[in-house]
Amino acid sequence: MLDRLTIERTLAASGNRPIVIALSGGGDSTALLHLLAEAMGANGLHAVVVDHALREGSPADAARAASFAKALSVSAEIVKLQWDAHANRGHQAARSMRYAALCKVAREIGARVIVTGHTRDDQAETVLIRAERGSGWRGLAGMKAITPMPFWPEGRGLWLARPLLGARREALRAHLLEQGADWIEDPANANDAFARVRARRTLSELADAGFDPMRLAALAERLAPRVAALVADAVALVSVAAVFDTDTTVIERAAWRSSEAVRQRALAALLAAAGGAERLAADEQVAALDAQMPTPEFRGATLSGAVVSTTKTGWRLTRDRGALAGRADGAPPLPPFPLVANIEAVWDRRLALRTDEPGWSVAAEHGAPTLARGVERRAITAAAPQWLLADRVTHLLGGPAHSARQD
Repeated sequence: MLDRLTIERTLAASGNRPIVIALSGGGDSTALLHLLAEAMGANGLHAVVVDHALREGSPADAARAASFAKALSVSAEIVKLQWDAHANRGHQAARSMRYAALCKVAREIGARVIVTGHTRDDQAETVLIRAERGSGWRGLAGMKAITPMPFWPEGRGLWLARPLLGARREALRAHLLEQGADWIEDPANANDAFARVRARRTLSELADAGFDPMRLAALAERLAPRVAALVADAVALVSVAAVFDTDTTVIERAAWRSSEAVRQRALAALLAAAGGAERLAADEQVAALDAQMPTPEFRGATLSGAVVSTTKTGWRLTRDRGALAGRADGAPPLPPFPLVANIEAVWDRRLALRTDEPGWSVAAEHGAPTLARGVERRAITAAAPQWLLADRVTHLLGGPAHSARQD
């Protein structure tokens, strides 16, 4: 039931380091735990159980899930999420915190890959949810079997693998029953407040009416190679046309030659990286900018927090200084970003810093980052700065870490 190619790529990406299993104790993740232990042995695996601390009984369920791993001699730990008093505790917020916790553990133990128990049923549900939200064809390609961890900067340098993406949920539970293994039924799976629960119910109703829900998963599988080809072409375009110089990206016009789809995919990633954006701009916005940039009338634009300006040989992408320092219209400046001594932190999703002294923070002064401690100021060179624009682009595109050049 494990996808052999995904396992091979997972092992290659792990570099002989531990592999983190996201273990909820549900049927899918518990089956993943058993199958990986059978295929790889227990020694290289580390199960992480995230207690969301959002309902009664969650600590007991977390302890039980961890016991599933320990019964197979797989090391396990429980991470309990800590919520601020007025924090948004919705599904998306919980998901973000869960993945941040998984990434933190992966870094602590030196792992490069986190594996999850997403199944072919989950893939069908994902396609349905995205179709209902009006997603384009790239979104309908669904989840990838292996991809950079889709959170930044928490997921920087980490991979997310889904080796069960071709397996059916029922088959996984049948395997557990054959092994005499137990699992936990999450009460959230019956909560219609969650989009995935509603999608699951809709697909069940469609199945009763004669529609095979796996046709949606098959659609994703057919589109996946097209997405992979687009990504490869976008990575190649960036590698020949984009130059990263500290906090600035330069696109060379002469090398910026490809299809519209490839250019726009690459441009969206370049903009998000240069502008410190959390996510890519909408396709229609990127398409409009892509059409305007080569015209004689183009004088510049702002998108994804990045300012695009023309040069003699192409275009320059820089951070929107107004977003950092504030604007006369009342837009506030970026708040000071505290640094913890001897721990690397990423400021504005663009700059990695590490200081060996306590009390420092990063402040945007005159549109540029500066180290601040009370009235004292230092240049960021005192904090071992590393600009991450090239890394962020390849992370967003899902390409290899060496695909963009940094000058």
